[in-house]
Amino acid sequence: MEYDKKIVNRLKRSDGQLHGVLNMMEEGKDCVDIVTQLSAVRSSIDRAISLIVAENLVECVQENIKDGSTGEERIQQAIQLLMKSR
Repeated sequence: MEYDKKIVNRLKRSDGQLHGVLNMMEEGKDCVDIVTQLSAVRSSIDRAISLIVAENLVECVQENIKDGSTGEERIQQAIQLLMKSR
């Protein structure tokens, strides 16, 4: 599977945010600010997970239309991945 550049960039931003949180902790910043930033990182990663699963599901459905199969197993797998990320 080829990953969308937007998703890769989102994860790079999340990585930068996480490093920023570590710096905040080393600097002894207020816990409220740290938790706020960690929540932002979590939201960004959750969104990336959703986008990856959605893209995979679209590819799966398109392949199954070509093959004439339902792809029920792959669809259930995508649903399980989404449920696991929550």
